[in-house]
Amino acid sequence: MVAVASPSVATAAARRRGLGWTGGAAIVLVVGLGLRLALGGTGVGDRSAVVMATVLTVGAWLAARLDGGPRTAFLVRLGLVALLNVAALPEPGAPEYDGREGCDRTGQVVSAQLAVPNAARPSLTLLVQPIFAGAQPSFGLAADVNGVPLSWTCPFERDIQRLALPIPREALGGASSIDVRLHLTGSPSREADYLILYTSSRRGGPLLSLASAPVPGEAVTSCSAQ
Repeated sequence: MVAVASPSVATAAARRRGLGWTGGAAIVLVVGLGLRLALGGTGVGDRSAVVMATVLTVGAWLAARLDGGPRTAFLVRLGLVALLNVAALPEPGAPEYDGREGCDRTGQVVSAQLAVPNAARPSLTLLVQPIFAGAQPSFGLAADVNGVPLSWTCPFERDIQRLALPIPREALGGASSIDVRLHLTGSPSREADYLILYTSSRRGGPLLSLASAPVPGEAVTSCSAQ
């Protein structure tokens, strides 16, 4: 005896399969957008790219579902999300920064919360480019580290520099992370004496970090604590 499924049973099974493919497509979109933010950062451009990716993949999914069904629509969305995430990967040999921010006022503060490495003499590292007209700029660097005021003297050059700002261990207070509020001292000016900070949308701001030791082969300008 051969049992033939009724049209209503076959329709219900097809509907369940369709819902499964639709749910899978929704999961692909959510996971894919999360990976896109992890790869590219959370800057304004990256958030705009996520919005555009959502519009594009939803439109392509709807068109494919009307034309080829839920399974085809799932595969189309999977392919588009994978392609957009691959496009967000950094290019080999690309610089670590993708933006610049000018500091020309002593009241302009760069804030960060940084993890403390296991080192006797950790240093703040900062990628900058000093702009000045005289032999040396009319500004310096200072910071409040966990509320402790610190300042440094740096041998500035007219080029991109990675500054190393030493921090005394006692200023860390045995904490696992520190709050840093970095600012200029002296008399900077917008026209002739200011500091350019190199930023990364992936890291959400200036390339400021707390390092235990210089990276081998990396050029670092050491500053002196005052």
